[in-house]
Amino acid sequence: MTKPQNSFHAPQLPGGNSFDDLRVDIAEAHRIADQISCEKHSIAVPAWKGKLRLLTHRILRKLNLHEALVVNGVMSGWLRDFRSYWSEVLGGRPIWKALDFFLLAHDYRRSQQHAKPLEWDDAGRHLENWQQPGQVYQILQQVERFALNPYVHPPVWKFLEPKMRVLEYGCSSAPYYHCYRKFFSHREQSWVLADIPNFPFHYGKYLYRSDKDLSFATIDVENYDDPLKSEAKFDAIILTTVLEHLENPKEIVAYLLDRLRSGGVFLFDYIRSEGTGLDHPGSLEQREECLRIIREQTTVEDGQIGDSSETVDLCVVRKK
Repeated sequence: MTKPQNSFHAPQLPGGNSFDDLRVDIAEAHRIADQISCEKHSIAVPAWKGKLRLLTHRILRKLNLHEALVVNGVMSGWLRDFRSYWSEVLGGRPIWKALDFFLLAHDYRRSQQHAKPLEWDDAGRHLENWQQPGQVYQILQQVERFALNPYVHPPVWKFLEPKMRVLEYGCSSAPYYHCYRKFFSHREQSWVLADIPNFPFHYGKYLYRSDKDLSFATIDVENYDDPLKSEAKFDAIILTTVLEHLENPKEIVAYLLDRLRSGGVFLFDYIRSEGTGLDHPGSLEQREECLRIIREQTTVEDGQIGDSSETVDLCVVRKK
């Protein structure tokens, strides 16, 4: 059956199967998604509703009930969101229960092994490494995180004030925007979500396609060196689990800090890896210089930058 032109769908690549070896042309799927025009709606809810959701979540976590309710399918909103995407957009076999999802995620996780180092010749190869069919696992991984812990990095939310303009860069399926959407939308901020055309970002485009105060910035070969195509300033920029994947982290950090207003909030981390798999060797080479740029231009508000040879955990800094 032919898909309507205004609908999300992901073209298939040859081979594989519709269960544990889904092969999707994710680059083309992004091009289709970026051409779709959806009716937009405000996601803002009353402050009391967001606070009630957050209080309920905290109580369930404290009582060690949240995970059990998710895994056993009692709390299943996250599964409803994903189920239609998996079957109707990606063409996967229907998922009926939470157990089906977690077993599927386990099967895909087992298959994620790199037999040899990846090549990073240019921007095109960089994108291809993230677009290999097996990387569909990243969507499952992100959905699992949404389900088990939708309230990400609690300290940052006291810094993200109402009406702010926020950029979540290298966002994957945008865990911070997802958290904002669930608990803090009464703050009526505007968000930009930016990433390369990978698997989880496609799910984010589907999940948030009708959100009014949100825009997407797809980082492709054509705009690789200037992904935002704008000098407009942000009040806050979020950059997590990104720097270890970049060939040029110091250039990206400088680029983003130029687009952060004075006094603006910058949330980042920097995992110390060996530069293997999807972690880029360039992230090791530029690590010290990248952190120097951040130290010089910002002051620490929460967390610590520490030694450049160690992993930098989530840290909130403010531009001088």
